[in-house]
Amino acid sequence: MAELLWRTPDGPPGAIGVVPLLLGGKPTVALPWAHVGTARAAAASDTAALVLSDPRLTGSRWTPLVATGRLTLVEDGDGDLFTEELLTQELRKHPPARALADSPMLRREHWWYLPRLVLVLEPADVVPGGRRDDPADVVLGVDDGGLHVGTVRVPDWAADPLPVADGPAGASGPAVLIGQELSVPDVERWTVHTTTGRYADGRLSGVRPAATRELEPVPGLFARMRRQRGLERACIQALRAAGHG
Repeated sequence: MAELLWRTPDGPPGAIGVVPLLLGGKPTVALPWAHVGTARAAAASDTAALVLSDPRLTGSRWTPLVATGRLTLVEDGDGDLFTEELLTQELRKHPPARALADSPMLRREHWWYLPRLVLVLEPADVVPGGRRDDPADVVLGVDDGGLHVGTVRVPDWAADPLPVADGPAGASGPAVLIGQELSVPDVERWTVHTTTGRYADGRLSGVRPAATRELEPVPGLFARMRRQRGLERACIQALRAAGHG
């Protein structure tokens, strides 16, 4: 798993949890069409960062890193690019995808899952990153005219302002803290939480906390069905609005 952050016109950086892929050797994210607004906002930004900070579900050669650059958006409305170049990676890395696209029959049934918003990062800088090991560890993004991204520790989530250890020295501005909780190895449950505010001198003030930082409860059968149906409706609606499907 990874975190994608990007500068916004005003306010804290945008931030989402993603499945990191490679397209032509370049870091890539392939979002379902339900997230068309997010994908277009990230692509419109002048700077984005893909952060590999979570050791869960990784291999023995994994190391944390931060790749910073600019995103290019490919609106893959028919799903050909994703199916031919990225699907095998996603099935290997993201177990929930297997229930929707692990066979030709499933791909026909869930055709709406294959068209993707493919965000390709043209990395201008790749540096070692910090590793997240527990819920106190999150990724911080600060915008002070440039995007500063790194792994930090919040020792006391109840404090006001929030103490932020290992933040960027000298940087100050609107900021976001993003963390992820997930069930291993199935990733059926995946909670991405963001906390925003203004960062300066190792503290986050004007805090707007996440609704929850806890891993979502185990869903029942009907909850699973509602979630999949909701994703399907959102993807089809976005595809039709863009002239696809």
